Amino acid sequence: MKNNIKKISSILLLSFIFILNSCDKEDNLKITSPDAEFKIVDPEINSVFLNFGLPQNPAFTVVWEDDLTASSNYIVEMSLDVDFTDVITLGSTTAKEFTISVEDLNQAIRDAGVGTFRDISIYLRVNTGSVLSNSVIYFVTTYPTDPPVITNPANGAAFLLSIGNSGNTALTVNWTDVVLNSDLDVDVAYTIEAAMGGSNFASPVSMGSVTNLATFSVTHADLNAVALGIGLSPGVAGNVDLRIKARNTNQSGDVLTRTTLTRTISVTPYNVSFPNLYFVGSATSPGWNNNSNNTPVFRNQNVPNNYVYTGYFSSGAFKLLETKGQWQPQWGTNDGSTLAVNPGGGSDPGTFNVATPGYYTYSFTTVGQGGSFTVTPYTGSATNYTSMGIIGSATPNGWGGDTNLTQDVNNPHLWYALGVTMTTGNEFLFRGNGDWGLTWKYTGSQQLYGTSILNSGSNFPFNAPSGNYDIWFNDLDGSYILLPQ
Repeated sequence: MKNNIKKISSILLLSFIFILNSCDKEDNLKITSPDAEFKIVDPEINSVFLNFGLPQNPAFTVVWEDDLTASSNYIVEMSLDVDFTDVITLGSTTAKEFTISVEDLNQAIRDAGVGTFRDISIYLRVNTGSVLSNSVIYFVTTYPTDPPVITNPANGAAFLLSIGNSGNTALTVNWTDVVLNSDLDVDVAYTIEAAMGGSNFASPVSMGSVTNLATFSVTHADLNAVALGIGLSPGVAGNVDLRIKARNTNQSGDVLTRTTLTRTISVTPYNVSFPNLYFVGSATSPGWNNNSNNTPVFRNQNVPNNYVYTGYFSSGAFKLLETKGQWQPQWGTNDGSTLAVNPGGGSDPGTFNVATPGYYTYSFTTVGQGGSFTVTPYTGSATNYTSMGIIGSATPNGWGGDTNLTQDVNNPHLWYALGVTMTTGNEFLFRGNGDWGLTWKYTGSQQLYGTSILNSGSNFPFNAPSGNYDIWFNDLDGSYILLPQ
C-alpha cells in the first residue's frame, strides 16, 4: 500500500515539473506551414489509348496546384524525353487544368517527330514563363495519319496492253506504309483505285484489294478492263490516275482511311467485248427464276464494261447473271461496295440488297473477277406513257405503224418486245403514245445498246445482221439494248 502511494506521488511530481517547463517555453512554440508548391497532382502517371473513331473526345485532363506563383497564364508543354530536350507546346490556359482532344494529341506527337505507328512515352509539364512544374509521364497508343507512299510505277510510266498477253502481269504497284512496320496487331486493307487522268477521282474504279501487303499486280486483261472502265478508248493512249486507300478498323467498327498522293501513268488498252448481264432475285421482276424473261442491265455506250440501270426495285435482294438459264457466271457483292463473281465451279457471291422499295440507279463496272458498283436514289422527273413502240424501215411495220412494246409489270417505265424481226441497212425510232412529238433518237453508239435522247438527234441506223431481236427500252433515261436471239 505504501509502495503504491509512493508511485502515484512520483507521477504527479513529474507531471507538475513538465507543466512548469512547458509554460517556460511557451513563447518559443511556433506552428509551421508546408512549403509553397507548383505541382501537377493529377495524374501522376497514366496510359492513354487514342481512338481515331472519337477524334474530338478528351485524350486526358491534367490538373495542377499553384501556391507558389501568382500566374494568370499557364503553358502546357510536352516532350519525348524527361529532360525536355525538344519542347512541344500543347496549349495554354488561365485555369489550373488543361484538356486536349484525341486528334490534337495524336497530331502533337506526330509533330514531335514520331515517325512510326506504336506506343510512345510522352512527358508533360506546366510553364508559367518563369517557373516550371514537375513533369508527369503518359504512355500513349497513337494512330497513323501519314498516308502510304506509292513507290512504283514511276510517274508518267507507259503501258501498252496486248490481248496476246492477257494473262501476264502488266503492272505491279508497290508502296510503303509505317503501319506495316509497327509492333501493334493491326490489319490494314489496301484498295488500289484508278480514274481518268485529271478527273480528281470523280468516278473511281477498284483495281483490287490486299491486306497487310505492300504490293499488288494486275494482268493485261484486268488493266485493260480498268482502262476501258474509266472511259479510255481502245488503241489510244490515255492518262490513268492511281491511288491507294488504306483502311484499318478498330474494335468499335470505326474505320480510319488514309489515301496516297496520285500517281499518273499512260495506258493504251485494246478492244474487247464484255457479256450482257441480267437481273435475278426477289427485288426484280423475274424473281429467283434464272430463265423468266430476265431484265437485262443497260450498258454505257462509251464504256463497254460499265452497266447502268435506273428503275424500280422491290425490297429484297438480287444478283446478276451472264447467261439466262444458267446460275454461273454469277455476279454479286461480299462487302456491299465491290463486285465479286463465281465464274463457275467456285463459291457464289453475296447479294445486292434493297432495304426500301423505290427507284434507284445502279452502276456496275466489272474488272476481271471483281470491280465496283454504286447505288443512288433516282430523283429525276418521270412521265407515264400509255404505250411505247418501235417504228421505222428496219422494223416489221416500217414507217407506217408501231411495233408495240410491253410494259414491265413492276416498272411502268420499262418496256420490251421479244423476237422482233429487224432488217439491216435501215433505220428506226422509239415512239411514245404513237405520237411523233415523243420520239427518242440516236446519240452515236456503235453498239446495239446506248442512250437515246427525246426529240433530238437523228434516226437510229440498224447495221447489225437481219434477224430476230429482243428489244428493251427505259423511258426514264432513254437507255436501250437490242439482244439477238
